[in-house]
Amino acid sequence: MGIFSLFGKKDRDQPSPAEKDTSRAKRDAGSGSTSARKPSSATPQSSGAGKATASRSAAPKRDAQAALATALKIDAIESEMSSEFVTTASKLSPNTTQPVVPKAPTPAAPQGKAAPASKPSSAAKSKSGDTLAPALPDMGTTTQFLLGGLSTIGEVQNPSTEITPVLEEAAIMFANGQNALVEQILVAAIAEDSLGPAMQTVWLMLFDLYQVTGKQQQFENLSIEYASKFETSPPTWAATVQRTMAPAAAAGAVPAVAFTGKLDASVAKHIERVQRLAETHRTLRLEFARVSEADAAGCSLLLAAFRRLQKSGHDLVLVGALELSEKVRAIVEVGRRDESEDPWLLLLELLRLLNREKDFEEASIDYCVTFEVSPPAFVAPQNKVTTASAAPATAAASEHFMMPPVVEGRIDDLIVAIASYSDEHSPAIIDCSRLVRVDFNAAGRLLTGLSPFCGNGKVIEFHHVNHLVTALFTVIGLQDLFRVVPRKN
Repeated sequence: MGIFSLFGKKDRDQPSPAEKDTSRAKRDAGSGSTSARKPSSATPQSSGAGKATASRSAAPKRDAQAALATALKIDAIESEMSSEFVTTASKLSPNTTQPVVPKAPTPAAPQGKAAPASKPSSAAKSKSGDTLAPALPDMGTTTQFLLGGLSTIGEVQNPSTEITPVLEEAAIMFANGQNALVEQILVAAIAEDSLGPAMQTVWLMLFDLYQVTGKQQQFENLSIEYASKFETSPPTWAATVQRTMAPAAAAGAVPAVAFTGKLDASVAKHIERVQRLAETHRTLRLEFARVSEADAAGCSLLLAAFRRLQKSGHDLVLVGALELSEKVRAIVEVGRRDESEDPWLLLLELLRLLNREKDFEEASIDYCVTFEVSPPAFVAPQNKVTTASAAPATAAASEHFMMPPVVEGRIDDLIVAIASYSDEHSPAIIDCSRLVRVDFNAAGRLLTGLSPFCGNGKVIEFHHVNHLVTALFTVIGLQDLFRVVPRKN
């Protein structure tokens, strides 16, 4: 079947009039030749009739020859186009789905100069080494071809900080608690001394390993070798460094909201944060040690928050709640009926949460005298309420967020606590002086949980990180998103 049949050529089973004449002429020619071979039995008059027949068939013969030539020419064109189509299609790999691109017209060369030969694109080469159409466009990558080299997806940067395989292996093994293998790797690397500028980091990682595992004698021996090699003072042994490899529950693991300054209408943002944390955490830490004074608006907001938390069954850690009750008592007066009763009601709620029944009864009598209504009855807290003194609260509410000694397992509370801390501090300094080890899986969760805050204008910095954990942060790419300051000593 010819190529024209694909584009609607009429069926050749129905011959055209010219083809009919050609067929008839061939039959006449065939019959004439047959008659010539056989003896003639015609009468003399038949010869005149034959001449008349020949003269009548001369014109149709000429038309048949023209039609035959036209048909042969069409067949030749059809054959040429079919061969080009089959040749191009055969050069495609059977598994490819790339469409056949027709040849682009070659621009005419200037007169007297030959047109330069087009160079086939290397991207269009087939397995046999041949090429497809010379004008096939260089598609490049799929996204470049479809989007013109642009992407609507936000650019995600790959970790750019490089780390040698030895340091990477040691960091991952330490994160998984394989201390003996880590020591072997680092000692072997120091003996080989072939890592160039990274060698000093190897020494510091071994110092930290001896420190957290309590190997003081090995630490001292390494110090002598370090001073001899680098001609500088070695790290010193710190007897107070936490060396336990067991998980530890740190105060920072419980999401906390610190109220500061005046307890007024501006605490609405703190109340909103408390409400968000309450949706995902059962225990919350509320700090009031740095509250300087209070007014009726702030008391109303905090009272409503306490009631919601008690109704939802949340456990509370209250820091500086007794000191806050004294500041609220300072703005109320027995016998003076203010516009709002909420300062009195907040005072009674604080005393109830603190489980100070005697103080509650005395304050309730003053409330009854002032507003001439029955005071609320004392009911001990149904949920766990833990109190802390003002001195630890001040330390906990310092400028730095303290990381726990070990980070492993589910660290959702830790991530939320860091995020909450970063809401009030810029930059948010994460103190890792107590941090000994970060589990490899927990490190990945830490990176995933804190990464969204990079685009929100928040600045989070990890300070005093030991060199083993620093190497791990480099491996997972955390050091490319947040600033990591290694421990100096």
